[in-house]
Amino acid sequence: MLKHLIKEELKERCRKERDPRVKERLLAILLLYDGKNIYEVSEIIRRSERRVKEWLKRWNRKCYEGIMPETRKRGRKPKIFSEEWDKILKEIEGKAMTLKEVTVYVKTTRGVEYAYKIVWTILRRKKKVKYGKCCLFHKQLLTTQ
Repeated sequence: MLKHLIKEELKERCRKERDPRVKERLLAILLLYDGKNIYEVSEIIRRSERRVKEWLKRWNRKCYEGIMPETRKRGRKPKIFSEEWDKILKEIEGKAMTLKEVTVYVKTTRGVEYAYKIVWTILRRKKKVKYGKCCLFHKQLLTTQ
C-alpha cells in the first residue's frame, strides 16, 4: 500500500468529505493505514474483499482522485445539439410560431422528428424561451392597421 498522504491529512479529508461513497472509501484506506488487512477491512465496512482491493488498487494508482466515483454520462445523445437549436431559434425569431409549428419546422428543415413534449422541454426549460401566445403575430398586425 502506498501512503500518498500522512494519516492526519487523510483523517481530515475523511472528516470533511460530503459524498458518502468517497467517505466510505477513505475510511477503508484509513483502516488499511492502521495495519488492518483487506479481509478485516471488508468485514468492518461490510463490503466485499474484491471491492476493497479495487479501491486500494485505485488509491495506489491515482491517490485521492482514484477513489472518487466515476461519473458516466447518462441518457441518449440528442438528435439535434444545442448549437443547432440556437440556429433554429434565430431562424424562427419573430415568426410567432406555436410549439407544434416549431415541431413541424424542425422536421421539414432538419429531417428530425421530435415529440411535442420534447420540443417544449428543449425550448422552455433548456433554452429558456419565454411563453408567448400564437396570436402574438395577429396582435402586431392589428396594431399596425
